[in-house]
Order: sequence, then C-alpha cells, then structure tokens
Amino acid sequence: MNLGSTEVTNLISYVALIVSATLAIFYLRDRSHAKYAIERDYCNQLLTWHASVVDLLIELCVSSGRNVEEKHPSLIKLSSLIEQGRFYFPNIAPENYGQDKPPAYRGYRNIALDFLVASYNLHHKPHTEANRKQAINLQRQFTSVVFEIVRPSDRLSTIRKLTDKYFVKNLSIEDLERREQIDAVSHMWDTPESRD
Repeated sequence: MNLGSTEVTNLISYVALIVSATLAIFYLRDRSHAKYAIERDYCNQLLTWHASVVDLLIELCVSSGRNVEEKHPSLIKLSSLIEQGRFYFPNIAPENYGQDKPPAYRGYRNIALDFLVASYNLHHKPHTEANRKQAINLQRQFTSVVFEIVRPSDRLSTIRKLTDKYFVKNLSIEDLERREQIDAVSHMWDTPESRD
C-alpha cells in the first residue's frame, strides 16, 4: 500500500471526518447537558427560596387573625426573604434611578419583589376578609412570576429529551372515568367559605 496514493489519502480523510463528526456530536450533547445542569441548579435554588417565601406567606394569611405584634417574627422573616430575593430578581434599569443608593437598591424593584413588599405591607394592616383575599392574590401573582421563570412543562420536556423519561402523567379530573376516582376528589371543590 502506497501511503502517497489517492485511495489512502481519501481513506484517512474519511476516517478523520467520521472521528470529527463523532466528536462534534458528543461535544454538542455534553454542552446541552452542561447547559441543562446550570439551569437546573439555578432553578433549584430559586425554588428553594420560593418555597420558604410561600410557606411564610401562607402562614401569615392563615394566621391573619393575629395582631401585628404576634406576626412580627414572621414579618421579620419575610423582610429577610425579600432581601435575599434581590439576588434572584435584581432591580431593573439601575442606571436610570437611585444613583445615590447602594448598588443592590438602584433602579426599579422587580415585580416579583413588589408582590412580596405589597404582601409585607398588607400584613401590617388589620385583618379583614378583603385583605385576606388580597394576600392570596399577591401570593399567587408571585408564584406565577416564578412559574414563568422555571417553566415546569419545558423542564419536563428537556428531561424527557435527555433521559427518555417523562415524570408527569398529564391527567386532570376531567380525564377520570371511574366513579370511585371522581368521588375520591370531589370534596376539593368544597372551599372553607362554602362550608360556612
């Protein structure tokens, strides 16, 4: 076999092309996994913080009959969580507003934190049914902001692509067919207000 021949040169070129293409595929796959790992880690941190915030908001809402002094420890914790939230939701347009403030406070507060500040202020007011409903609405608005960032359906689709597994069964109550299944969950439409 003549190393200078065209056939040998072509064979070496084809082998090099196959090896390069294989390496490129593995590189792109590994890069996709690395990007997902970075996103997953960020989302997990955000969801951990979100869980702490929502636990506290629900506690404040359920115990809204307490006076402000009794809610004081919970309000301190909420204030602390709002401060921590600045790392997930930095202020917007810091170059346009508040140049005299420290860096974390320049600009306009992100809407997610605005919902929390509104909740904090609301829980300083006397308990009324209207305030309770507003607190629930603020908590839902806050959760919706985080939901749009985390995008659970998109994350599940990405997991499916990377692992060939889908971890959710896409069913709702309308998909149930057997009467005992429907009866098992029918009480969920009984809200505390409807039982009064």
